[in-house]
Amino acid sequence: MALALLAPFTPLEGQGAAAKRAPVATRVEYVLVEGADYAFRNPPSVANGVVTFNLVNVGQDLHAMALLELPSNHTLREFLDMYHQKGIIPPWMPTLGQTATIAPRQEAFLTARLKPGRYILACLIPGRDGRAHTEKGMVQLITVK
Repeated sequence: MALALLAPFTPLEGQGAAAKRAPVATRVEYVLVEGADYAFRNPPSVANGVVTFNLVNVGQDLHAMALLELPSNHTLREFLDMYHQKGIIPPWMPTLGQTATIAPRQEAFLTARLKPGRYILACLIPGRDGRAHTEKGMVQLITVK
């Protein structure tokens, strides 16, 4: 019975359809992000499409970078309040990925397809003193055009 249902779909037909599709991305935007103690240094905006963030730890502490989409009906302050008071990322905020935690003089990469809008770069790890790096200022708004 299962063979009869699968018979009309041969591997060659599937490959032919895939071969006829145009490439989805023609370029990748490269963005250097320096993670210092306790701030990100990066361009304020990037082009939409596929974006590769290269996080370089130029500080003395461990750092990481999360990429979060900030919906137009919410603010950076709302994100920070919920994260600092409850220790969670707001449920209305899509998380697009996070780099590994890296030591000083190390680097990590994060690639995502971004549509126009506002995004947040945030170091979500706690400091040695127990305060989140975001509380110390390691959070940055970035606009995708």
